[in-house]
Amino acid sequence: MAAEPPTDIEAIAGPSILPGLQDIEQVRLVLRGDSVIDWRRLAFRDRAHVDEFLTLVGFDPADRDDQLRMMDIQRRALRYIEGHYAREMSPAVRRPPDVQALCLVASRPGPDQSDACMVLKVMHIVHHAAGRELLYRLPVAINELFYRVETKVFEAIDSLKQQGIRVAEFAASRKTEDSIFTKLLCKADSLAADVHDRLRFRIITESLGDLFGALVHLTRALFPFSYVLPGSSRNDLIDLAATLDVDERLRPLAPLLQQLGGRHRAPVNSFSAAGYRVINFVVDIPIRVDDLIEQVPEHSPRKGRVVFLLVEFQLVDRETHRLNDTGANRHSLYKERQRVQVFNRLTSRG
Repeated sequence: MAAEPPTDIEAIAGPSILPGLQDIEQVRLVLRGDSVIDWRRLAFRDRAHVDEFLTLVGFDPADRDDQLRMMDIQRRALRYIEGHYAREMSPAVRRPPDVQALCLVASRPGPDQSDACMVLKVMHIVHHAAGRELLYRLPVAINELFYRVETKVFEAIDSLKQQGIRVAEFAASRKTEDSIFTKLLCKADSLAADVHDRLRFRIITESLGDLFGALVHLTRALFPFSYVLPGSSRNDLIDLAATLDVDERLRPLAPLLQQLGGRHRAPVNSFSAAGYRVINFVVDIPIRVDDLIEQVPEHSPRKGRVVFLLVEFQLVDRETHRLNDTGANRHSLYKERQRVQVFNRLTSRG
């Protein structure tokens, strides 16, 4: 059951953050585990706002090679759509001056908004697929890339605190080999590709209000909302509708939120106790590897300089964290329930 939301804007979002429509849409996606492919529109305010997002996706809007790369992705997406669907696009969508202009068309009501969104959705997939392929070709240990993610997250936590959002505790962890074995032996499919939490970050805030502010800031400063893994989110703490309703400055945003279909629910973790509460989600975080691509045969910057790494985030407020470590919720009992399940499967008793 969702907790009571905070009742003033500074408690909700921190003194330096006043969420806009795009912010609320992004946080809702994180909390629900939705897919950006189901979105009908964006809500970017201006080119600077778009540039902030493109930076999170892994591009430098001022870099010539990145500009060419983005337009190449746009053309590939257009070819895909025109090759598979009888869709006549307007010049604003077929030949935009740059990707920023296309994002703004997708953010404004009008006859071209739907087509702009369609192209951007395919671009999202093209960029992701290229980043995944480049990851497989890089001659570097995964731990080196984990270090880059950790550095990026540590910097975001520092800026989070500078925004006035109170962080009680912050921890990073990498899943050990034995922990991976245990998790796979617990899972019905037992595939290593489904282990999404080899790198995990836990953020404990002082209050639920700080928790909401942290989500707003992280989707602005750390990871692109569009690469949150659909169906991976768990939210036991924030009632977003109530949070918007209790503040007069946020309330007008509620009716502007786009209507979406059914949410992509995360699989139930049978080892968690009934009273355990948390916000949990997985993001495929873009990481630039400019210094490594010269080691990849027949690869140039215009073919992409971004790879993606799956990272798990857990967010909780201090009081809920305390309750999560009592009674049946205790982590030691969680691990014991896993251990018993593994033993029963190995001995064919489960």
